[in-house]
Amino acid sequence: MLKKSTEQVSTKISSIIGSDMVVEGNIRAKEAVRVEGSVTGNVETDGSLIISATGKVKGNIRGSSVVVGGILEGDLTSSGKTEVISTGKVIGNMRTKSLIVDENAVFQGQCIMNTNDVLALPEVDDLMQIEDKKDNKKVK
Repeated sequence: MLKKSTEQVSTKISSIIGSDMVVEGNIRAKEAVRVEGSVTGNVETDGSLIISATGKVKGNIRGSSVVVGGILEGDLTSSGKTEVISTGKVIGNMRTKSLIVDENAVFQGQCIMNTNDVLALPEVDDLMQIEDKKDNKKVK
């Protein structure tokens, strides 16, 4: 199934994180990125982002379209289509224009979709400040 999805990505994949590769740190690219190994850090691209069945990302990701066939532990932002295929697992929130979740795929989190302008998800610190403000208003 991942092969079919990756063939549908018409853009050239400019960066591949190989299956025996471990990256610690953020990755930024202008074209499509394919992750077959392990990344601890954020992955951001102007093109498509593919996490293959052997791939694992622990951090937030952003791409024009996203296919998750491996494991993502973090938030996902896509200005186009997001697909979690049957081997994929997403533990985190999503913000995307459209979403496909195959049978046997795992998605634990919240999803905001069909927005005209897909904005970045708020950072954890921002969410905590909002909650603190709400709690202060209730106390007074």
